[in-house]
Amino acid sequence: MLQQEKIHQLLIEKRKTLAIAESCSGGHLAAKFTSIPDASKYFLGSMITYSNALKEKVLNVSKETLRVSGAASRETADEMLIGLMKLSDADFGIAVTGIAGPSGGTKEKPIGTVFIAVGVRAKKPHIIECHFEGDRASIMEASCQKALEEFSYLIQD
Repeated sequence: MLQQEKIHQLLIEKRKTLAIAESCSGGHLAAKFTSIPDASKYFLGSMITYSNALKEKVLNVSKETLRVSGAASRETADEMLIGLMKLSDADFGIAVTGIAGPSGGTKEKPIGTVFIAVGVRAKKPHIIECHFEGDRASIMEASCQKALEEFSYLIQD
């Protein structure tokens, strides 16, 4: 059974909801859930806030965070998740931001740097930094798989 199918079953059993905010994963994480029948029982939706402007307007990520830390940062992932949880009122949330390439990397944040935040409403998010290798598609897929893995730990608690 795939990770998203296990999460799907747990969310239905627990009668909890999920929302997602994506940047570098471009909607691929949401698609993993919406491809499963009955996802509408728990899946509230996903915001693909690819631009900094939408991260600010939709998820309330501060201009200062984006200016100082950048879109691909622990701070932005944190604010994306907090904004998502306020906007959606979901029980659980996942936020993903990073650099999928092939351009956009720096010495400090090379291509494949991804930040994943998972959380429960009204609690401090759990955020991890990952460094994936490969082409754009494989970095996006690795980001989704790691987000599912991190979220599965959270929901089983």
